[in-house]
Formats: sequence, C-alpha cells, structure tokens
Amino acid sequence: MKQIKAVIFDMDGVISNTVHLHYIVNEKVANHVGVSFNEEWNQKLQGLSRRATVEAIVEKSGESVTEDELEQLCELKKDQYIELINELTSEDAQPGIRSFIEELKKRSVKMVVASASQNAVRVLARLNLLDYFDGVVDVTKLRRGKPDPEIFLKAAEMINVLPSQCVAIEDGEAGLTGILQTEMFSVGVGSETSLRRADLTLSTTKELTVFTLEEALNERDKTISSDCERR
Repeated sequence: MKQIKAVIFDMDGVISNTVHLHYIVNEKVANHVGVSFNEEWNQKLQGLSRRATVEAIVEKSGESVTEDELEQLCELKKDQYIELINELTSEDAQPGIRSFIEELKKRSVKMVVASASQNAVRVLARLNLLDYFDGVVDVTKLRRGKPDPEIFLKAAEMINVLPSQCVAIEDGEAGLTGILQTEMFSVGVGSETSLRRADLTLSTTKELTVFTLEEALNERDKTISSDCERR
C-alpha cells in the first residue's frame, strides 16, 4: 500500500478559517473603486496574490488608476488584513485540520505551506501551527503567482521531494489549476464546481485524514512512489 510522503497545503480555507477576512478587506477595496462585491467573487479570487486581487477588482470597476493609486489600494488591503489576523487564535483553524496535521507529523510526513498570502507565517503562528511545518514558501521571491505552478514546485523543492511524490491540497480554483500543471496528487476541498477537477474532492476539511488520502492514492492510477526523496 502506498503511503503519504509529503503534503503541500494552501492556507486560507484549508488550514485557516480566514476566507471571510479576505472578503471583508476585498469588499473595502471594491467599495473604494465603486464596484459591488459578493462571496462568490471572493471565492474565485482565492489563491491570487494581493496585487492580482486588487487588479482584478479595479478591472471589474472599469476605473483607470495610476500605479501609485494601485499601490495605495494594495496597502489598504494589507493593512486591513493585518489588523484582522492579529485577532486570530488557535480556534480559527479549519475544522479537523489540527488533528490531520498532528497525524501527519506523527508519521514523519513532510509538510509545506504554499500560500499566496505574504502573511502566512504570521497566520500560522497565531493558530499555533507554524512549528508543525517543514517550510513556508516565500511568495515575494516567486516570479509568478497562482495559477502558475511555481509555488507548488518550489514547495516540493524546499523539502527535497519530487512533485510526483507529493499530495497538494487546495480550496481555490487558481491554486488547483496550478497543482494540475504538476505531477502532484491533487485534493480539492469545498463545494466549488471547479474543484471537481482534482484527483480527490472533499466537502470539508473535517474529511481530511491520512486514511482517506491513502485510500484515494491507492485507488487511482496516479499514485505516489514509495521512495519520496529526490535522487
């Protein structure tokens, strides 16, 4: 039976219950440029960088903004978000995710966070989960953001594991699109139709268990090698 060797996590909506915080700050940006905002649109923006999110909102408004004005909107989004995440506690982890991470740690499974958020380390620390991970991808050093696969490939490289030997978990369309451009076993969490493209789709994070993932790995042709280390 194939076993999990490495897991790459998105953060917002997978590890942390912070998608609603992005809704709050994104709505503020949208209000600033005079465009209506809703939860469906917010979900579609999940996984995009701060700048890409602001650019998408501005584009929808039809407004023409200067580079300085765009940067101001990015700063507004950043400052508002930091205020909100500074109030997070360990109770703001997604349902069942702490026990799943603890289970992986006990099995010595390598874990990396591949989040578009520049505040991933801060959020994980607030949730008391940072020490469980072998690394957090620094998105400021990436050339391309999601839906490009670079962030996931970098995560695998950080722990010296081949992409074909990784499980990658996402709740956003952009992130899943990136995973599907790699050889990783993809897991989509949530009810969004776009997530059905994943190798395994689960309704909630409460369904994430080592048993569930390993059962899926062994049922599908796309399985993880028993030797996870790069040669």
